[in-house]
Order: sequence, then C-alpha cells, then structure tokens
Amino acid sequence: MAVVWSIEWDVAVFLILAAIMIIGALAVVWSKEIVRSVMWLTMVFVGVGATYVLLGSEYLGIIQILVYVGAVSVLMLFGIMLTKRRLLGGDRHE
Repeated sequence: MAVVWSIEWDVAVFLILAAIMIIGALAVVWSKEIVRSVMWLTMVFVGVGATYVLLGSEYLGIIQILVYVGAVSVLMLFGIMLTKRRLLGGDRHE
C-alpha cells in the first residue's frame, strides 16, 4: 500500500521560507566579508516579512520589509562603505 503525502500549500511555503531564513542566518555568521553578511541578513529580513504576510498580517510584513530591509540594511551598508579601513599589507598612515 502506497503512502500518499498530502501537504497544504501554506505549510509548504512556510517550510521553504524557513529553510531559506535558516540558510541565510547561517551564512550571516559564517561569511567572512561583512558586506556579504549584510546582504544575507537582508535576505533573512525579507523572509521574515514574507512569513508575516503568509500568516495574514500584511501590514506587519510590509512594515518589516520597509523598515528593516529598506532602512536598517541600507544604513549598515552605508556605514560599512563609508568607514575607512586599513587593507592588509598597506601602510598604517594611509
């Protein structure tokens, strides 16, 4: 007798979003480049916003995406890119 797996679409979408967010969170921790870490974190923020929309809280999902992806991630990227950092092997006075 064959076992038929019946999974609803919302559970499948949630599992896919959860897997993407977990992979993104692990990539934030393991990434050696800080700009790439911020981009992975942005992907996790989008996944959280999509999860809110999936749960029926569209307003909270839109605010999550606007505030965290649009403001916090961009602020982090600007802060990283505008900070002067010394390259390996460079002169200390540069």
